Amino acid sequence: TLDELRDAAVFSLASTYLDKAEMAQQAQQASDIVSQHTRRAVIGAMATVSPGTDIIVQAYLGTSMVKAICEVYKVPVRDFDIDTLLKLIQAQVGRNTPVILAIVGNGLKSFPGIGTLAGGLVHATAYGLIFDALGKTLVRTLASRGEFRPAMTARVFQETLNENMEKGTADFVKIVLAAKQKTASENP
Repeated sequence: TLDELRDAAVFSLASTYLDKAEMAQQAQQASDIVSQHTRRAVIGAMATVSPGTDIIVQAYLGTSMVKAICEVYKVPVRDFDIDTLLKLIQAQVGRNTPVILAIVGNGLKSFPGIGTLAGGLVHATAYGLIFDALGKTLVRTLASRGEFRPAMTARVFQETLNENMEKGTADFVKIVLAAKQKTASENP
C-alpha cells in the first residue's frame, strides 16, 4: 500500500542519514587517533637516546594506533594481523627516504650537543612521516573495505607515504618543534 511505501522510504532516508553521520564521526575519531599517535611517535623518537629503544617504542605505538582505529570502525583485529602489517610496512619503509632520515637522525644523536638536537629532530620527523602515512592508510582502507587486510593496507601505505614525501616534511617538522617546545616547557 501507499502508507507502507511511504514508511519504507522514510526509514530508508533516516538510515542513510544515520549512516552518513556515523561515517563522519568515525572519520573524525580516526583522524584524531592518527594525529595523537603521530605526535606520540615524534615525542618517542626525540625521547629515546640509545639505539634500538626507539624501535620498541614505535612498535608499541604502531600496535596501539592500529587497534584504536580498528575499534573505531568496529573491525576485529588479531595481534597476528597487526604484526603482519607492521612487518610489511617495515619492509616498505626500508626502501624509502624516511628510513634514511631515521638512520641519519640516530647517527647524529650520538654526537653530543648540536648533533643530538639535530639528530633528534631529523629522527622525529621521519617517524612523523611514517606514522601519519600508516594511520591515514589504515583509515582509508577500513573506511572503504570495512575489513582489516594487512597486505592491501601495506600497498596503499606506499602511496600515502609518497604523498607525504611530495607534500614535504614541513608539517612534520612543525609537529616535531611543537612537541619539543611542549617537552621543554614541561621539564624546565
